[in-house]
Amino acid sequence: MSLKLHQLPLDLDLQAPHALEGFIGGDNLLLRALITQQVAGSGESQLFIHGAENTGKTHLAQAACFFASQMGRTAAYVPLKRACAQLDQIGYEPADLVVLDDVDALVGHAGSEFLLFDLINRLREQHTPLLLTARLPPAALEFELPDLASRLAWGVTLAIHSPNDAEKIELMRRKAQERGFELPFETAVYLLARCPRDVGSLLAMIQTLDHASLSAQRKISIPFVRSVFFTNASN
Repeated sequence: MSLKLHQLPLDLDLQAPHALEGFIGGDNLLLRALITQQVAGSGESQLFIHGAENTGKTHLAQAACFFASQMGRTAAYVPLKRACAQLDQIGYEPADLVVLDDVDALVGHAGSEFLLFDLINRLREQHTPLLLTARLPPAALEFELPDLASRLAWGVTLAIHSPNDAEKIELMRRKAQERGFELPFETAVYLLARCPRDVGSLLAMIQTLDHASLSAQRKISIPFVRSVFFTNASN
């Protein structure tokens, strides 16, 4: 499934569908609830969520758009790392939600900073909900434009919390099941103990295992995982 943002003259398709329910971590329950309410049109007018690389910011941003689509609402999603020039096109076509991913990509670009400043003001006047993501909270982003940080902090600001080990294992096993294969508990533990522990890397390994197991026609096991990831590793 791909969600096309028909109200914008952009060629920006979202990635594979994400669900808010797929974003794990008990400490993130409030975050998920606030996004759900905002998408439904009954929540905060502006949400700013921040977290380090591979903590799930883009997952949440895109999940909000898919949830809006499921509710019959329109969402404008703009990944600012590769589409900051499109900021001047946002806010002139009707939308029930605007999502700006990776706001920190605009730091140091005076023209883009001004466009963002103007957009926030216009969306507030139009009563259009705005969801923003970045690595750091507004006050820690070194924008050149005065007062931009205060505009970004107009609404609620929340940090993304990293899930614990049990939640990461649960996520890996669930994503494997969604792909149609079984990831035994002990194999998930083996992966978590020996591989990069951020969620993005763990999910990338699940995808790699899926392709490898299909190619080799083998079930997932610790020996198979070792052959895929650690064959050339030094002892």
